[in-house]
Amino acid sequence: MPEMQQGAMVREEPVRARAPKPDAASGTARDMLRMMSEAGVPCLLLARDGTILAASDACSPPADMLAGHSAAEIYRLAQPLAMGQGAVDAIYRGRDGARIPAQLVPLCALEGDQLMVLFNDGLPFRQAEASRFEHTPYAVFRLDLRGMVRYANPEACRMLDAEFDEVRGIRLCLYFRDDDEARVLDAIERCRENRTGDATATANVALRDDARGERPFQLMLTPDPAPNGELLGVIAIIQSRALESARDEIRRIALDPTISEWRVKLDLILEQIRPLVPFEHAVFGIYDRGVSLFRAIAVRPEGVQLWPARWMDLPSAIRSFLDSGQTWIEEMELFVNDQRFAPGDEVVRCYRDMGMQSSVTLPVTRPGGYSAALSLCTRQRAQYGQRHLDMLRALDLEPVLMRFEKERDDERAAFTESLRKTITKAASLREAADTIVPLLAQFFSWDYVALFRVNRKESRFEIVTQHSQAPEYALPADYLQPIERGMLGQTLRQRRLLALDDLGEPDDPRNDYTGPPRPLRSAMTVPIRLNGRIRWLLDVEASVSHAFKGPDAIDLLEIIASLEKGLDQHLLRQTKRSLMAETEQAVIFVGREGSIIEMNRVAADMLGTEPGRCQEGETPVLLTEFTLQDDAAAQALLSTEASVRRERIELRDAGGQPRSVLATRTDLDPSLDMSIWFFTDIADMKWSRDMRFLRETVAEIAEQTRASLALACSLTTQTALLHEDAARGAESEAIVGRAHDLSQRIVAEIGKADITFERLASASEARRRASTGHERLALHNLLARIIAALPARDQGRIAVLSQAGPDGGPEISGDAGSLSAALRSILAYLLRWRSDEAHVEIAIEDSPDACSIRLGLSASQAWDSSTRAHAVPDDALLNAERAAHDGAGLAIAQILQAMHAHGGTLITEPPLSETAGPPAQAYESLLPPWRSFELRFPARSR
Repeated sequence: MPEMQQGAMVREEPVRARAPKPDAASGTARDMLRMMSEAGVPCLLLARDGTILAASDACSPPADMLAGHSAAEIYRLAQPLAMGQGAVDAIYRGRDGARIPAQLVPLCALEGDQLMVLFNDGLPFRQAEASRFEHTPYAVFRLDLRGMVRYANPEACRMLDAEFDEVRGIRLCLYFRDDDEARVLDAIERCRENRTGDATATANVALRDDARGERPFQLMLTPDPAPNGELLGVIAIIQSRALESARDEIRRIALDPTISEWRVKLDLILEQIRPLVPFEHAVFGIYDRGVSLFRAIAVRPEGVQLWPARWMDLPSAIRSFLDSGQTWIEEMELFVNDQRFAPGDEVVRCYRDMGMQSSVTLPVTRPGGYSAALSLCTRQRAQYGQRHLDMLRALDLEPVLMRFEKERDDERAAFTESLRKTITKAASLREAADTIVPLLAQFFSWDYVALFRVNRKESRFEIVTQHSQAPEYALPADYLQPIERGMLGQTLRQRRLLALDDLGEPDDPRNDYTGPPRPLRSAMTVPIRLNGRIRWLLDVEASVSHAFKGPDAIDLLEIIASLEKGLDQHLLRQTKRSLMAETEQAVIFVGREGSIIEMNRVAADMLGTEPGRCQEGETPVLLTEFTLQDDAAAQALLSTEASVRRERIELRDAGGQPRSVLATRTDLDPSLDMSIWFFTDIADMKWSRDMRFLRETVAEIAEQTRASLALACSLTTQTALLHEDAARGAESEAIVGRAHDLSQRIVAEIGKADITFERLASASEARRRASTGHERLALHNLLARIIAALPARDQGRIAVLSQAGPDGGPEISGDAGSLSAALRSILAYLLRWRSDEAHVEIAIEDSPDACSIRLGLSASQAWDSSTRAHAVPDDALLNAERAAHDGAGLAIAQILQAMHAHGGTLITEPPLSETAGPPAQAYESLLPPWRSFELRFPARSR
């Protein structure tokens, strides 16, 4: 420590002892006082006027300094001592001049109006507190109200490089800079004004040190009150590593996960900076890439409106000011004059309006240049210099400020995302607009924001919603504007963002602003598209000219792009909701693993569950759970990875009954990990309108007849070649025999095709009713012609059990065509169902009352009842399919019509339904197939 003159070492001397007065104490008082001294009890003997007559050896100050003095003077009593008044608070000065609290308690009254007083000393408690200070790592002082050192712990003595005896009784300010004394006394005065135990005051000081120069520290003072509330002095703590502590605290604040708001962190960090670099105003702002624009994003103290929340043009000299590295201003006016700033410069005006005279700026540098800056300002001149800038740099603020920049960008991105979600989740776009427009105005501090609807039908712009910071900025709620006029019309025609710097400026060729007069000077409009078409226009306006700069347009376009994504999602959601509600198909979204994700109302009604989306965490429901218990084919189909296109399966409906559906699966993008199943309820399908089913039926019939017709065409070609050979004179007998065989084969193949195709080709009407012109038909001959038309392989499988006889057998009156078609269909049906060991048997019986033809399978036919298919009573498609097969083969309906036209009956085994009509809709008697058919003709047909 530097040597200090003794004259500056102001010390306070302890209280001097007065000459004791003549001893006026009685013998009884002396005896009691002696007894108290021997017991070590501190006590005083007072006269009637409060003069101390004597004191025990344990009193403080010592007895030789007390006798003859007034107790009120020595102990600064606020009230006189008297029996029955209780303890009285006292404060006395110790040997070192420190103020020490105590209590005087009247003990007993003695003869001669003398008073024995018990002395409760607070010095042991002060010593115990000092003992705790001995072990603290901080430099701790006890100062009186004049700044005199009454106590200093070892750490404090080490910091001052002095012994305690050298420090005690010295004004602490003598160890600091000359101009620090006023700060210390001001902090003590603040402690005097606020005496509560949690009150603190700080003072920034610098310790003198010849070896290392001035060292800045922070002096923290807290009141040191007595029990009666009177201030004994202050406790002062010097932070020996103020700069390091501040840097550590700033780092801790920046990384504190419990503080999510970066502005709160900035406030806490500024409080750490303030003791080291005092300031009255702080501005944290960002630059554009060329350092030509500046925007204040945090102004402290908060609520200061002098800095506009928008981009401002920067003077060109700011770039050179930052490049110089000497980024402090000692006097604002001199700096402005030296740099020759424009008179109306906005940044200069902001500083002048706040009365700031000096500032220091810490720029934030990135590889691309300057990105942001923190400026501290004060109304005092010449308050900042190189030392303060170095201190800001030493605090490692640049990474923290960069982090705040990123958090601000993340905040803007989160805001943009929140707007998109608002549109996506809103029940209506009008509701979303009423929410989003005010949020935009508040987030960017825009004076006026409006959303206009493009009404192409009426050729005008209509206000959807608007928000203004002042009533005079608002447009009438029913304001309309022609679609071809104004800035809105230009934006619609040019299909891009437009910005005007000064509304109404005639020199600007772009200026075609239209609207009622309002105190607004700048405008920016941007189109909003829905499904690729401009549907709305967003209008942003400000009360000052040149308000919108390049970064504003970038920010707005990013927001509009996000809003358009939200609109697309809203459109898709509405479209999906409408389609799923209106479609007659059951639609189910299923994950790759087969669990149901979402279904529409039709699917919910079909499966007996609730529609909607399955929530995460619920027990997944597999689609295969809705199949029949023993239906392995349906379960395999719903679990397959192959494509599925209109496959018929059976699902279990709400009542637990089987329901036939057509199933189609559409696989979405693999990254979505889901597919969509479409189920069409066959019972509700209107097949009379569905031409696809008709095409499939005709295609199936064509497939069955293709082979027979192709073979008949080939045989016809061979027959034509034989006729050519006969014309050349070849052996006629061989040719005739060959031609006869070919003709029989042609007739047989055409007959086979006729089984499936004849009714669809030309004579369907004839088959629906019997011919009115009947003729006599011999049943044996009719059957012989039908059997002869069949292929030789089928003829060998037919056995006629009854012979015609000499008279040719029984005859009936009927239509040969319809009866031939019926018999041919029955024969073809029985041949298809015949097993290898069985054959078809035909028996004709004749009686006076009736004549019958029985066609059936022999007794050796083996029937497998386990092949019976599952019957579905309401399966319309299965019914249609079986009816198509029947029409292509058996044609049971036509057979019944033919027998009805002849007045006969058809008896089958198993029997037909009791109504003697076609089989039941479910075809329950169809499987196993019919084994025999008996055609009975009444006597009148004979």
